[in-house]
Amino acid sequence: MTVSVKELLSDEYAKKRARLLHRNEVCQAVSGSPFACSDTVYFSVVDKDGNACSFINSNYMGFGTGLIPEGCGFTLQNRGANFVLDEGHPNVIGPCKRPYHTIIPGLITDESNNFVASFGVMGGFMQPQGHLQVFLAMVLWGKDPQEALDAPRFCIGPGHEGFEGDVAIEEVRLHPSFTSG
Repeated sequence: MTVSVKELLSDEYAKKRARLLHRNEVCQAVSGSPFACSDTVYFSVVDKDGNACSFINSNYMGFGTGLIPEGCGFTLQNRGANFVLDEGHPNVIGPCKRPYHTIIPGLITDESNNFVASFGVMGGFMQPQGHLQVFLAMVLWGKDPQEALDAPRFCIGPGHEGFEGDVAIEEVRLHPSFTSG
């Protein structure tokens, strides 16, 4: 199965997806729960001159591959675990491809390419959705990075082990700034 970007961005595909939405119906929402453990570390550092580093590291699935390079003392990651070997599948392993859940450190610049923010989220399949939600909170609603990260998020699709619903919603109280502005 081949899926092109042109097809995904077509009016026909957008109309097909829009037919799945109904004004008078709500999909089944399932509350999310924090993970018992994590194999991902994220940090962001900005110095007094505005130089920034957004860094994320993850082994994926506990100890990654379980392989330890001789004399190194750390395991190798296995971020490619979700590729498939079926020829013709959109997610077949191949050159210059990244898995859907690639780690995504983020930096935001303005129109003049000046640094605005350094940010990142953890969470496997949630990462692209989480990045967008954090980005929008900062850009559209004027939240600082910490406020944007503290805001509750939702995850569309079965992105985590044990999650069976269509939408997972974090059970977090809103920061007062989100309810007052």
